[in-house]
Amino acid sequence: MTTDHVKVLCIVDYFLPGFKGGGPLRTIANMRPLLTGDVELAVFTRDRDLGADTPYDGLPADCWIQTPTGPIYYASPDMFGVRGLQHALKGRTIDLLYLNSFFGPRSSIQPYLWSRRALPAMPMLLAPRGEFSLGALALKKTKKRAYLMLARALGLYGDILWHASSEAEKVDILRQFPKATVVHLAEDPVQLEANPPAPGPDPNRDGTLRTVFISRISPMKNLDGLLRILATLSRPIRLDIYGPIEDRAYWASCEALIAKLPPHIQVSWRGELEPDAVSPAFGNYDLFAFPTLGENFGHVIFEALRAGTPVLISDQTPWASDASGALTAVALHDTGTWRAQLHQAADRTESEKGRLRHAARSYAEDYARRSGTLARNLAMFRAAAGHGRGIAAQPPQSKK
Repeated sequence: MTTDHVKVLCIVDYFLPGFKGGGPLRTIANMRPLLTGDVELAVFTRDRDLGADTPYDGLPADCWIQTPTGPIYYASPDMFGVRGLQHALKGRTIDLLYLNSFFGPRSSIQPYLWSRRALPAMPMLLAPRGEFSLGALALKKTKKRAYLMLARALGLYGDILWHASSEAEKVDILRQFPKATVVHLAEDPVQLEANPPAPGPDPNRDGTLRTVFISRISPMKNLDGLLRILATLSRPIRLDIYGPIEDRAYWASCEALIAKLPPHIQVSWRGELEPDAVSPAFGNYDLFAFPTLGENFGHVIFEALRAGTPVLISDQTPWASDASGALTAVALHDTGTWRAQLHQAADRTESEKGRLRHAARSYAEDYARRSGTLARNLAMFRAAAGHGRGIAAQPPQSKK
């Protein structure tokens, strides 16, 4: 295996300067500077953010632009798919095609099917990004189950390599594709802030627990589950919700739950947060409550910890409880323990809150130091590219 510069074409639905696309966007954004000099991650993505009707300001579409961490191709709506991919690949030589979804029609399914015909020798690495978790598969399950059954029946995906971000995701991949020959395990990269934000002033001197939920508002993140738990609590709690409303019908059901909450439970939606505003926002709260149905990593969990905010999460993520109390994972459906943990958080003294803020920050710093992310991601890309190096990306011209 060679160790020279690896050229990767990375297809992802959304990328910077967008921020509503969630974990995959953040993972790739963290990977690029981490791997610069060893791996070029050329990104093929949409020219607008999730749910946006207009493209990013000042960014040319349907052409490659160079950035400090590598080239990016922002494809207009008609070009995001095979047509744009063909145009983006003209004249380029790549070592590996890297897909960051399994079910994405234009970002994964179409590129996979096309490349197997046009570029049969091109090695391909696919990161399902949590889509195979039981919680994710339970949403829109009929369509997902049908495609999985069809793919297995036709023998599709037997010729690719897989990227799992955790041991749990590796199990999820092998559950769906037991014959998968290569599953690389490489954690999602993280970045520490040089100067974490100081906690904001507490306007509530009446003992109200300041709780925050920062995520996309969709069934997968289980905001409604949190609201149902809050409805049963006796302590005064304020929950602020930040994040794009991805599913309007789901948000309407959450609003109905909010309207029925008792007076001592105060809940407000605070809108969307730009990436640079996430850490300062976390710094204003005593607890991040996140009963997600499933995360293959959960960048927002690390963001809370690095800002010094303790987290209370479901057991459907790779993160486990820590003895310091900085991070507590509770079984998703164990509402009794969820209630007890929230009551315990509400009863903490200011001294205890301060100790946990320090513990959360220390946990994040320790994780970033010991994760070994760079070595494992670099080894993964080199090994995957080694299945077929230096292949001209431009497909053969069709015969007239």
